[in-house]
Amino acid sequence: MYAYGIISLKGVDIMDLILYNPLSKNNKGNVQTNKLVRYYKKNNIPFRLKSIVKISDMKEFLEKKRNYDKVILLGGDGTINRFVNNTFDYEIKQDIYLKKNGSGNDYLRSLKDNDKLAQYIMEVKYDTGANTHYINSVGMGLDGYVIYLTDQSKRKGQLRYLYNTLKGLVKYIPEPLSLVIDNVEYDFKKTYLVVMSNGKFFGGGMKIAPDGNINDEDLDILVLHSTKKILILPIFVALYFGQHRMFKKYVFFKKGKHVKATFTTPQISQADGETFYDVTSIESMSTKKQIHLKYLK
Repeated sequence: MYAYGIISLKGVDIMDLILYNPLSKNNKGNVQTNKLVRYYKKNNIPFRLKSIVKISDMKEFLEKKRNYDKVILLGGDGTINRFVNNTFDYEIKQDIYLKKNGSGNDYLRSLKDNDKLAQYIMEVKYDTGANTHYINSVGMGLDGYVIYLTDQSKRKGQLRYLYNTLKGLVKYIPEPLSLVIDNVEYDFKKTYLVVMSNGKFFGGGMKIAPDGNINDEDLDILVLHSTKKILILPIFVALYFGQHRMFKKYVFFKKGKHVKATFTTPQISQADGETFYDVTSIESMSTKKQIHLKYLK
């Protein structure tokens, strides 16, 4: 940790705390971190800098730093997800600001114009026994497979996600899906993906849930099904503009509070970009818990 220009008031350090993830954006996160550090130095704003990979217990760390005016978290969706999971049962005392510093930044796209109210944290339970919390989206099928391919890529971003979508389509075999939304069952014979969203965006800017609201407990559920592979690319292109619902024959879209999705064979799932393997069934709902994250330009 490095300190710059510490100002003391009655023995208490008054400054901002910057937490950064050096692994964000394919190990290029330091570029944005250095820009922010230069801004603080240039404007003589006192701060401390800390890499989150060096923090073993986030709750204990924040408790010891209660005197800081605000905490700035630099990182993408994965960094935000880990922060939310690591502080889920802790009452955060500081103001938490998020600043773009990852490859996806989908949650920040939703937060940008909607950070005045607290946001809901969702949870997902896997049939493998794994459970986790998320704030943006959870998916299974082609979605999870594309995230897996993207994680293996040296380059990140929208074009890489689109490229990996094409690559995934070649190999992915659509499967039957049983979907239960608020006790109502829907069945699909050939399903490519199912996504449950709290935020509006996924995949590096795709507007998968145009009506998504991070300040309520509703999930926006999307199922891509029954289409020929040649039509999936136009549907994914439409996703970037939030126009995919025009493909009503192939895109199922509904809001719900409690969702369970079950494939017939094991799949790769993703929760805010974190992958889970050999998953056949996922169940998702709100945790009822909120966190107030704020957007920093």
